[in-house]
Amino acid sequence: MTALTLGQRGDNLPAEATRFIGRRRELPAVADAIERYRLVTLRGAGGVGKTRLALRAASLARESFTDGCWLVELSALRNPELLPRTVAATLGLPDEAAGDPLTELAANLAGQEILLVLDTCEHLVEACGRLARTLLTAAPGLRILATSREPLGVTDEQALLITPLELPDVPLSGELPGDPATVAAVATSEAVALFVDRARTVMSGFDLTQENAGPVVQLCRRLDGIPLALELAAVRLRSMPVREILARLTDRFRILGAAQTNTGRHRTLRAAVLWNYELCTPAEQRLWAELSVFPGGFGLEAAEHVCGPAALETLTRLVEKSIVQYDEGTHRYQMPHTMREFGAELLAAADSGGGVVSGGAEDGGSVVGGSIRGAAERAASADGLRARHRDYYLGLAGKAAAGSLGREQVDWLVRLGQETDNLRAALDYSFGAAEQQLAGLRMTMLLRTYWLMTGQFTEGRRWHDLAARVGAGSGDNAWAVYGAGLLAVQQGDLPTGTPLLGRAAVLAAARGDEDLAAHVTDARGIVAFHSGDLQTSRARHQSALASYERIGFSEAFALSCYARLASACLLGFEIDRAIELCEEYLRHCDKLGEQWGRGTALWVRGAGRWLAGDEAAAIADALACLRIKESLGGDLRTIAMSFDLLSACLAATADVDRAAALAGAGDRLWGILNAPVPAGPAYAEIRSRAANAARRRLGDERYETARRRGAALPLAAAIAVARGEGPAVADAADHAEVKPLTRREKEIAALVAEGLGNREIAQRLFLSKRTVDSHIEHIFAKLSFSSRTQLAGWVRDHAGQ
Repeated sequence: MTALTLGQRGDNLPAEATRFIGRRRELPAVADAIERYRLVTLRGAGGVGKTRLALRAASLARESFTDGCWLVELSALRNPELLPRTVAATLGLPDEAAGDPLTELAANLAGQEILLVLDTCEHLVEACGRLARTLLTAAPGLRILATSREPLGVTDEQALLITPLELPDVPLSGELPGDPATVAAVATSEAVALFVDRARTVMSGFDLTQENAGPVVQLCRRLDGIPLALELAAVRLRSMPVREILARLTDRFRILGAAQTNTGRHRTLRAAVLWNYELCTPAEQRLWAELSVFPGGFGLEAAEHVCGPAALETLTRLVEKSIVQYDEGTHRYQMPHTMREFGAELLAAADSGGGVVSGGAEDGGSVVGGSIRGAAERAASADGLRARHRDYYLGLAGKAAAGSLGREQVDWLVRLGQETDNLRAALDYSFGAAEQQLAGLRMTMLLRTYWLMTGQFTEGRRWHDLAARVGAGSGDNAWAVYGAGLLAVQQGDLPTGTPLLGRAAVLAAARGDEDLAAHVTDARGIVAFHSGDLQTSRARHQSALASYERIGFSEAFALSCYARLASACLLGFEIDRAIELCEEYLRHCDKLGEQWGRGTALWVRGAGRWLAGDEAAAIADALACLRIKESLGGDLRTIAMSFDLLSACLAATADVDRAAALAGAGDRLWGILNAPVPAGPAYAEIRSRAANAARRRLGDERYETARRRGAALPLAAAIAVARGEGPAVADAADHAEVKPLTRREKEIAALVAEGLGNREIAQRLFLSKRTVDSHIEHIFAKLSFSSRTQLAGWVRDHAGQ
């Protein structure tokens, strides 16, 4: 979970691993464009430094965006349908609502003031353009900085062409004068400065001298000042001097015919990559091609499974040559986008029996034969590699499913989170070929618990909908139908989920699958609960639990049936029975080392203790639950429910201001979750009664002021309030930065002052009603208002400002 979700300023911009060199003209131009335009696209050839420039510009712009700057890396994403969810996941936004992911994302960003950096958009140009149009319309405080080889094609987009680094103003060939003044002048060139800086990371004593200045300048010009090409050349200093690098490159360029013109930069980079490829050993060449099946990061174990047990030594050499990057913090590898593209072309050449193109089609590139074709043919087929890639992640999903009830549960949740790109690629491969779909079906079944536990309902539902069409009559297909129905129900989409669960019940009966039958009955209990039919819910959960206890709990979600039955009992005021069920659930969790369920059990037991009148014990359970859910990465639903429970407990004490603030914090989280009725109508009614109790004690005005202040608090501050730590609620709010209204918020406030309702405002501004609802909620939170009358008065007082 990120700070954006929590209403807390922050960002995810990575630290710079190497010095930022040059861009004396471009950096101010990009900064100016970000101030003047809402969508700025940095376009240019691969390897020219678009990403590095965008990240530096975003870092310098941090202070201008109240809600921070956020990098969304898209090079590993292949399916455009997953683009909105990828952006939302980067921002830490939940995946629980049933609506269109792009619409949900737009609504959540409506009141945010952020800079969104969309990196590597060229393979998703149409989808990125659609995303940008939708988000910029809904979120007036949003600005987007994109990198792409071509513009996104959006109205009012400011596309800036990023060219290579500045070159020395000297002839292409011949020696430089050997005087120190000339060497000093050459050193100020951006291209030379970058090469020298990167060379020093390879050879600590490297410097620009009268002897090597001429070859360095010629090398920089030969490589057209392209940063990636210069960095690859600098790495070669480990094995050969500058003059030899230059000589070999010159020969290679002569063979390839890579022209040194602005339109030939793509070919120049390709020529440099090809040259580095030819200098690799056959084993390194093969591994370079094979690693391209990983869309993003990967671990050593995965590389050895997909590419062979001897991958480690070769992989280490590719890291030394900057073909692959290694992160010492996560112990994961990643191939830069340009290198991965080249490797993918090698695999395609191996499959087709052709060569590798040295330039893009638009450049009229020639086909390189000989050693390149031979190396490509030595690589395994792309389909075979993708199958092994899928098999590895299918196995990983199986291990994670088996560990979902044990002491390694949290480790597996983190591990699968790191592998999102690979899991998606494996599933895409499986469902994209008829002969592979049964493996995709199996993988989906194994990941169901992970998606449920991490609240990735939309992601899980998408794959389950595909899986439910595969393997008719099989056990996995029956489970897929159940999973699709359960995830729909979890999103509040009962009209879709209920029939699917009915179909799953028929399939379970036909197969005599007791475990599936119990799961379906359990899920139908959730349907009844959310429909307000507590008696039916209780009966169904009781029946499912009896089956689970007889045949064993196959997964964490099954074990959590204790909490679902306890909740139904609670709301039916069978308090003693509910507490007994929770304590039984806690015994199972303690025995297994299960944390996710333990947090849930503590919350339900705390709610039972509150209903029994033991506020002190209830508060202890709610805080213990909060600690667990926070440590697991932020289960927003249960955190929201913890705020609700604490608010209800505090409303019965003298700490009513704190109760109102936590009610506001809970309101904000429920709004982010977009749950149609939080935990069902019975829960909503009790929550409302608790809020009304606090309101009566404080009075409407004081209650609303405290509630709005709580809604404006960052999650960390709200949790501190929940624990009774840090400053008082009023102090925390008073010291919070007051955000001015954005242009769109002022426009909506003016229409409110005219007496228009939300639907009328939506029609007037061509927005959705939900977007207007969100804007008005943010306006009220910013101004600490509780009524439209207050807002209308504010508009009159600030007319003309």
